Amino acid sequence: MRSRICWYLLLTLLVGACATTAVKSDLTYQGTYSSYERIIDNWTRSERLYKNFATEAVVSATYFSLPMRRVFVAEWARAFDLPAEERTALLAEQIDGAERSVEFVISFYTPKHRYNDLHKNDSSWRLWFIDANGRKVGSSKIERMRVRHRKEYYFFPYYTEWSRLYRVVFPAVGDDGQPLVREQGAVTLRITGVQGTMDLVWEIPPGVH
Repeated sequence: MRSRICWYLLLTLLVGACATTAVKSDLTYQGTYSSYERIIDNWTRSERLYKNFATEAVVSATYFSLPMRRVFVAEWARAFDLPAEERTALLAEQIDGAERSVEFVISFYTPKHRYNDLHKNDSSWRLWFIDANGRKVGSSKIERMRVRHRKEYYFFPYYTEWSRLYRVVFPAVGDDGQPLVREQGAVTLRITGVQGTMDLVWEIPPGVH
């Protein structure tokens, strides 16, 4: 019980530290894990939801923008010492993914595990992406990521054993068939349900992509 309380306190501090919404434009990957950590932190937002002074949910989400995808591939290639052809293929896959969809990796915590079910059709939670012009689309795919190895902790340093890790995909076009505005301006990941709503915002300055 004491260790769990300590974890709650630490998580609260971490969430508070990630409260900024502005994306920094001056960070570059330098071929080191520490530079990867700074960049993934730059593209990660965290929020917590309380009800009657009790924690309902804690979330950290990384927006897999094109810059974040490039850095993820670079660090993956460095960590696993990939040959050039594998790195090129992985990068092409990520660039294609960025063109076709809007993607997040989410670490989600609820005090009761049975409520931590973002991937289920009958979940108590709904996820929305709101582009820089205010257009809203629902998720097209939510996949629970099975954490069996250390690499998930490595590449998503905010993930803990108390959370569940999800990959969330949204369409790249709105209901009107027009591309979503997601490379500049304020974009929002909304997680909402009967428990309440959490909005995670990325204010992306010009030129970051």
